[in-house]
Amino acid sequence: MCGICGAYSKESKIDKQKFEHMVDLVAYRGPDDRGVYYDDNIALGHRRLAIIDLGRDGRQPFCYKDRYYIVYNGEIFNYKELRSHLQKKGYKFVTNTDTEVLIAMYDCYGKTCVDKLNGMWAFAIYDKKQRIFFCSRDRFGVKPFYYSYRDGLFLFGSEIKQLLSMMEGGVYANRQRLLDFLILGDLDCTDETLFRDVRQLRGGYNLVLDLTTGRHHLEQYYDLGAATGRRFTYKEACDDFRRLFEQSVKFRLRADVPVGYCLSGGLDSSSIVCMADSIVKASGREIEQHTISSCFADKEYDEQEYIDEVVRHTNVISHKVFPKEEDLFEHLDDIIWHMDEPFGSTSIFAQWNVFKSAKEQGITVMLDGQGADEQLAGYTGFYSVILAYYLRRFRLVKFGREVYCYCKNRSTSEKHVSAVDVILNAFVSAFIPNKIKMLLKRKVGYGYSKLPFSSTLIEQTVKGRELYQVSSPQKYSLDHMKCSMSALLHYEDRNSMTHSIESRVPFLDYRLAESIYSMPISYKIRQGVTKSVMRDGLDGVLPDKIKNRISKLGFVTPEEKWINNHFDVFRAQLVYACSRLGDLIDSRKTMEWFDENRGMIKRGDYLPWRIICAGHWIDVFHVQIAEEGRGE
Repeated sequence: MCGICGAYSKESKIDKQKFEHMVDLVAYRGPDDRGVYYDDNIALGHRRLAIIDLGRDGRQPFCYKDRYYIVYNGEIFNYKELRSHLQKKGYKFVTNTDTEVLIAMYDCYGKTCVDKLNGMWAFAIYDKKQRIFFCSRDRFGVKPFYYSYRDGLFLFGSEIKQLLSMMEGGVYANRQRLLDFLILGDLDCTDETLFRDVRQLRGGYNLVLDLTTGRHHLEQYYDLGAATGRRFTYKEACDDFRRLFEQSVKFRLRADVPVGYCLSGGLDSSSIVCMADSIVKASGREIEQHTISSCFADKEYDEQEYIDEVVRHTNVISHKVFPKEEDLFEHLDDIIWHMDEPFGSTSIFAQWNVFKSAKEQGITVMLDGQGADEQLAGYTGFYSVILAYYLRRFRLVKFGREVYCYCKNRSTSEKHVSAVDVILNAFVSAFIPNKIKMLLKRKVGYGYSKLPFSSTLIEQTVKGRELYQVSSPQKYSLDHMKCSMSALLHYEDRNSMTHSIESRVPFLDYRLAESIYSMPISYKIRQGVTKSVMRDGLDGVLPDKIKNRISKLGFVTPEEKWINNHFDVFRAQLVYACSRLGDLIDSRKTMEWFDENRGMIKRGDYLPWRIICAGHWIDVFHVQIAEEGRGE
């Protein structure tokens, strides 16, 4: 796990002093080593966090056959298998690194090498012979890759701040993407960022820059939606899930440094800890296993009951952190600086504390449960989707059974979510055509009329945002993976790398993801219970209290209580943030809404925090907001 960067100038040589600063700006991503390479108008930089083969052999930029130079961030988990495969083809290796395997794979297979990789990556290869940059990001975008190509200068890096340090002129906001974040809570849903002229390479894409012509193009090499799977019974699906999940966790335990686990007490993280524990014990190795958990004194938001159950079941060493609201604003600017962009809720602060604690415990690799909810129908919205799915097909018996089971289970699950809303959304999705939905949106605001933004800004933001008739549960899952999961992976990467920790996500092994995608929705939600194929597939691995748990908190903080209990503090923050956002927000309307809801902010009311966080982001990065219709 590392920090990478690079530059290419069509007109002049690279400013080495500025580029060296670009490399070291993310020194925390790679505190163990650094390296740079210059070739006239080309520069490559690397900061290394040593995970595999801890000696100097892993130094980058890595040169291969005196032709290729690579900077690489991530891990190729099947590198040992690929190494053996290449050796049979006559390749010889001088290191034990996955970096050498990766560059040899490119030499052997060209750009199709990425199809054979199982891992997470963001890399750039400079081919001196062909005079190209070949850049790639892993299938789901676990590792970041940002780039900019303006005025003949091509830049790429692991973090946006690296690019900003090399770009001339002021720093300007991407108005529309900032509005998407403020109004809709969207982040990382497209290849654009909140910064003008800075883009991200999406997961599953390659970028090729021809250094002779100066032209670049994007190529999509992976699309989960195109994956095809076999038909199988529910029992076969459970067995398949268990087999692939075990393989995924086993791959992600490969490291030459201590490995630990984020443990929330929920089904996803508990499954990783329990599976990893069974793998370690089956191997006969005596390894200390550590978990880090975020906890709260307020029982409404605390999962220690379930965390302790996992600890008893596995005998792992448990560490708990208790994030405090009084520390939030003390660390906020620092967290935003590492995030590069504002974040949608204070749960990111809790996650920041978890990785901070992991660092203090000497753990370098952490396994986490991102990606399970999006694939296994873990969010409440999936209930509406499956109900709409049955309604459109007039499978009324199944519809009635799921409604009954959902309402019965809801007494112990997400009590803040209205069952009436879930069922109503199902009817709307099933029977109201898109054109009528769009008309309703324009006539009555479709849920946006109470927001403290001008109607013009709301209209331009939600216009074109598809209020689709959900065609399938698979599409709904893909939409979540494209947007909400991308943001969660963004937060995961920054919070872990801030503390020089590599985070690994077993649920995003592509083989497991493709198997889950091919399963019918009825294998994921059965009798009002989410993630059924996972629960039954891990029978005997999970303690019954976790396997049969219906309640779901998600990774939350008592955000609404923090606001209600410290109303004046948050009000002052909100006033200042509004002053920084210029014409993007109606300050008077915002404060009227906030004051009217004094002491009554509810769970899920993330708007105040989004505004506050965006205001701090503007200050941290000295962002300018050009007025509508004007340039810099």
